[in-house]
Amino acid sequence: MPSLWDATYIVTDVETTGSDPSGHRIIEVACVVVRGGEIAERVHSLINPHQFIPPFIEQLTGISNTDVAGAPEEYTVVPLVAQLLTQPNAVFVAHQEQFDWRFLEQAMHRCRIAVPNVPHVCTLRLARRLLPSEIKKNLDALAAFFGIEIKGRHRAFGDAEATARVLLHLLDDIEQRGITTVENLLSFQYQRLPHRRLPVRVLNAITPTLDALPRLPGVYAMYDAADTVLYVGKAKVLSERVRSYFQPGAALSPHIEKMLRKVRRVEWEETPTELSALLLESQRIKQWQPPFNVLHRRMRQYPFLRLTDERFPRLELVSEHDGRGEYFGPFPHRGMADQIRSVLEELFILRRCSGTIEPSPSARPCFYYHLRRCGAPCASLQTEQEYAEEIEKVRGILHGNTDWLIARLGESMYAAADRLDFEHAERLRVQIEQLRKLAYRPSSHSTSLTNFNAILVVPTAYEAGTAELFVFVRGKLVVQRVVGRRSPLDWMMPYLEQLCAPDSSVELTPAEISTLRIVTSWMYHNQDTYRWVTLDSHDDSNTIVRRLQGMLSGRSVDSQVSYVPIEDI
Repeated sequence: MPSLWDATYIVTDVETTGSDPSGHRIIEVACVVVRGGEIAERVHSLINPHQFIPPFIEQLTGISNTDVAGAPEEYTVVPLVAQLLTQPNAVFVAHQEQFDWRFLEQAMHRCRIAVPNVPHVCTLRLARRLLPSEIKKNLDALAAFFGIEIKGRHRAFGDAEATARVLLHLLDDIEQRGITTVENLLSFQYQRLPHRRLPVRVLNAITPTLDALPRLPGVYAMYDAADTVLYVGKAKVLSERVRSYFQPGAALSPHIEKMLRKVRRVEWEETPTELSALLLESQRIKQWQPPFNVLHRRMRQYPFLRLTDERFPRLELVSEHDGRGEYFGPFPHRGMADQIRSVLEELFILRRCSGTIEPSPSARPCFYYHLRRCGAPCASLQTEQEYAEEIEKVRGILHGNTDWLIARLGESMYAAADRLDFEHAERLRVQIEQLRKLAYRPSSHSTSLTNFNAILVVPTAYEAGTAELFVFVRGKLVVQRVVGRRSPLDWMMPYLEQLCAPDSSVELTPAEISTLRIVTSWMYHNQDTYRWVTLDSHDDSNTIVRRLQGMLSGRSVDSQVSYVPIEDI
């Protein structure tokens, strides 16, 4: 089975006319697809149940008989859900998973669709094993615990979206407990965990530390009697995270329990924000190589897509960033980048050959030309201007300008589904999914590192008037510093001059790429937590500093972003 982050989680919620799967029907279904630690796709539809919706269901959900009278038929919607569940490494997820699955299973039987044999994960079961007993485990309580806003409670889309975000928090907790594969996750959620008691010597050594831990973000390190670091972790709230290991009845994997029996001391470093805790955790793990950390000990290579800086540019999949050409990414895994490249090469006419092209009418086009996958600029059958126009379309898509293409492909997908050509509809759905992944990049709406110039402003946990700045120049984190509303910003000038330098080539090291990946992943899951200012390379350093000062003081500085003022310190 795949690792936790290589699986495709189909997080599902259904609203129904009642509680009996054989006698009642689905009136609404939503699937939120989670892949690589990110929400990749959302599918949602009402369904005509051809049954009366009882008043109490209508009052609970807000879905009336009038709403579903003209809704799509079950045989139109359910096959699309089944297609999601037949993806490689698919895992079905729901809160109270048996309820949702039984309704879907009955619907697939009625539609004469083979029921996919996929693993099932229940966020309710996971929460009962991972979270303190005093916390309720219903969806409302879990959303409140993790700070998730449910937009549309008791509607399939709102509940599925909230469940997906709860799942991501639970997977992060599970990973830190040493569970790294779907197989181990399934075993964990079903096993009957006894109430283990750690040795008294461990509890006596640790209890004073637990009482002293602050309610602040940070990084903690656990040491044994020989003063060897055993484990490093990050926390949004240090006191809660570290205490969760040692509470009575804590659900611990054998890996973590073995480690805790050796612990004699816990040290911590406070950080201004959860994001800086994530970055410090990664740094400490690579520096100290703790034996009980199974992740982050080695520098991971992330894939990129690159448009080469040639006369006839090519779209390449690369794993290193040498500053030449225009880079897009980093992507969480090679498969995602390769799928996106395949989609773009299928939709646009690009050359596949390597090397320099010198167009000549006497040249013989390769077989890609005969497959209509290349315009054969080598044989002067496609002019340099025509090729440049095709490259600009690709560049626009990679910069996030995907709405027009997604809309066009979406129309084709639904048309294919209407004529029951589900194989073609699934191929189009995959293309749409890959394009949607490209559309997310806060404010700048681009995956281009050449254009990734911005200041991320995150309120700190210290005082209301402080914020932590993360300044990126062409994808490189050049500043990380805490400031106040009226802090002088002259110290930023040398860094910002890099943005305005005429030479735009910036090479990123593996460590810098890892930092960028951590930051962008955190941004994706915490979109309401920070403020973001895009930087224009045409502005000089003084202009940029004035814009930042205006943002910190609450004045409007960017028409694309509205900012919450940072109070005086």
